[in-house]
Amino acid sequence: MNFETINMGAYNLHFIKTNKFKTITIDVDFYRKIRKEEITKRNLLKMILLDSSKNYKTEKELIIESENLYDIKVSSSISRLGSFSNLSFQTKFLNERYTEKNMNKESIVFFLDLIFNPNIENNAFINIDKQKEKLRQDIISIKDNKPRLAHLKLMEKYKNREYVYNTFGYIDDLDDIDGKNLYEYYKEVLDKDQIDIFVLGDFSSSEMRDIFREYFKVNTFKKDNKKLLVKELDIRKRIVRYHEYDDVNQDQVLLLLSLNNLNDFERKYTIKVLNEILGGSSNSILFSRVREDKGYCYYVNSSVKAYDNTMIINSGVESKNTEKCIKLIRKILKEVKEGKIDDKVIKSSINTIVSGINASFDNPIGIINTYFSKVLVGTEDAEERIKAFRSITKEDIIRVSKKINLNSILTLEKGANNEENKD
Repeated sequence: MNFETINMGAYNLHFIKTNKFKTITIDVDFYRKIRKEEITKRNLLKMILLDSSKNYKTEKELIIESENLYDIKVSSSISRLGSFSNLSFQTKFLNERYTEKNMNKESIVFFLDLIFNPNIENNAFINIDKQKEKLRQDIISIKDNKPRLAHLKLMEKYKNREYVYNTFGYIDDLDDIDGKNLYEYYKEVLDKDQIDIFVLGDFSSSEMRDIFREYFKVNTFKKDNKKLLVKELDIRKRIVRYHEYDDVNQDQVLLLLSLNNLNDFERKYTIKVLNEILGGSSNSILFSRVREDKGYCYYVNSSVKAYDNTMIINSGVESKNTEKCIKLIRKILKEVKEGKIDDKVIKSSINTIVSGINASFDNPIGIINTYFSKVLVGTEDAEERIKAFRSITKEDIIRVSKKINLNSILTLEKGANNEENKD
């Protein structure tokens, strides 16, 4: 697999050359520092642009052209990468080696037409009400997803951090969006967002470069900014306890831990092993002791956001077991810092991570995500990453465990009143 980057001035074009797949996959990423007031617009934009264009104004026209292009697939997504909001557009289509000559170009031109030739009149998007209503329902539906609702309520407690926002957007902001101001924001995205494009498959680099030079209609040069890291939380002497209430069938328990003073190796590698050991799978310590041994919860897991400098442990618990569950989790965290970790768990956790790295190369988007990470934060190649994970010792894990600090605990419980106290 060969990786090549071409600086196109207004954007970077990355080629990942492989003959592993019969398809060509393209990922176009527009990203900038996240701002609360822009989140809803970015969500609506990702929906509007793929809904129609000047050349394909109806769903029927889009379907017909997609079939003409051998069932080309297009999609879009919004994600947060540390302090950045990433608006991403993807396409996957059959390589012309298996169809007919010039189909690669025709497929890319169709894909870019959706991005650069929007369905507008008088400098305004038209027919946006359907997508606005769909986004409205997506935002409203969050209240029915209790684990996600609990997570949002916890994040709301932390001001001046990029992870506090609801990535779906906000109803109040949605009400203020119309076709005209959304089109103005769209032009701003093209003009100001950093852009990275990844093309994966078996193709001619020169031909692909020429296609993008002609049809990717962004000319504004941008200053490169890859400062993803979110500011650390201060270490608290007294843990803040939040009680939130809703119509829930089981308590949602979340423990937020801050990561403090990690070095680059710990951020890329050691903290991920520690997370896998704690609650990354059904073989983890938390699952084994809290779920299997004690039966305190319906589920328990942990997740690490290394560039947010946070780790979260979350669990769904029957209310009578909530305090016992929290107490045991805190005890396990203390024991890990004391080095009470089975060597078999460490080995198993590293093997799981390595298997995940290998599996990611069976999927085009998995490969692209790996190289996007390489572009953003300097992630090493797969062999180097596997070697790094294999090198991690028990002492390394204990050392990094002492750099995680419990910051707050939130429980989403059945009821109507919210409160806060400190342990």
